[in-house]
Amino acid sequence: MNTHFQEMSAQRLHQLAHVAGTAGARILAALALLALLAACAMPGAAQQTVVKAVARAKPISDTATPAPTAMPAPTAIPAPTATPAPTAQPVSIGTNGGEWQFDSVALEVAAGKDVALTFNNGAKTTAHNWLLVRGGDDVATEVNAAGMASSEAAGYIPNDTRIIARSAGLVEGGQSETVTFTAPAAGTYVYLCTFPGHFELGMKGVLTVK
Repeated sequence: MNTHFQEMSAQRLHQLAHVAGTAGARILAALALLALLAACAMPGAAQQTVVKAVARAKPISDTATPAPTAMPAPTAIPAPTATPAPTAQPVSIGTNGGEWQFDSVALEVAAGKDVALTFNNGAKTTAHNWLLVRGGDDVATEVNAAGMASSEAAGYIPNDTRIIARSAGLVEGGQSETVTFTAPAAGTYVYLCTFPGHFELGMKGVLTVK
């Protein structure tokens, strides 16, 4: 019996060993397959995983702000050149002392020219005025009559459209006044004093415009 049991045991062990050998071979084959798959999926020992450093973007507060571009200085605009004022032609006229006459009975100016006529009353006490009229002796006579009819406060100067230029009023003895006007068209014009009685005594002259 013992011999039979031993034989039975030996046979069972042999079967188990065969089964175990077959299972072990299967296990070893599976492990080898897993190792092969792992080798294909993972890089070799010589291929090291390279980790690239990604530069971290600086926050806005750390980013240098570019300096503002300097604006060009504005171009200076040259000041406009002042146009010189036209120069008036100076003319001077006076009286023969205390006589009721002008010291010049003939004057000459250019047509269209600005004139600055200075009337100097050389008398000590007698007042005079100066008027330039558009016309000859006939017009001067009419203007003189109108002047005598006006008042002393008006300087014996009437309101007449034929008067081209005149003093502001009476110019007292020893005083002067400058009368400015634009010379009329070419021709001859009479100037006079309309103080009562002076024109009749010859206080007049002729302005020639060329």
